[in-house]
Amino acid sequence: MSSIQLSIPVGLLVENVLTSGESPDDIIQCLRQRDYAQLLPKLKEPTMNLDERLQTAAEVGEDWETAIRLGYEFKFLHINGLKRLLDFRFDQKVERDYVQENLSMHQVQLHKHEVELLRSMISRQWDVVLEEKDGQSEESTSPIMVSIQLKYQ
Repeated sequence: MSSIQLSIPVGLLVENVLTSGESPDDIIQCLRQRDYAQLLPKLKEPTMNLDERLQTAAEVGEDWETAIRLGYEFKFLHINGLKRLLDFRFDQKVERDYVQENLSMHQVQLHKHEVELLRSMISRQWDVVLEEKDGQSEESTSPIMVSIQLKYQ
């Protein structure tokens, strides 16, 4: 992944606009022009204040355009931000798809490439580890079960 690092508000902006299914270039064009009509009906969270998030990105100098095109990692990510990331990027919801126990998530089912992507996005603070389960390996083509744990407790 690239060395682009984003704060939680800007990272979740990127995740939300990616849920639209539009191409990165179309998303970037809409955001640059601050014309969200094409995106809003398709967003997972259409009530997110996109103007405010773009303003935050400008104020702190975060390159959301490159993040949309090439990816990024979070500078810092609290537990609720992690849950929102799992929902936006992987359509995984707590209690429906996985279990939260204090500062850990268990029974998160992802494909190998999704596990790698998640690790690249959150590895500064979080460990993504394979859960012990017979016949499960990271080489599997079917979903694998992982836990996500805070590194420094």
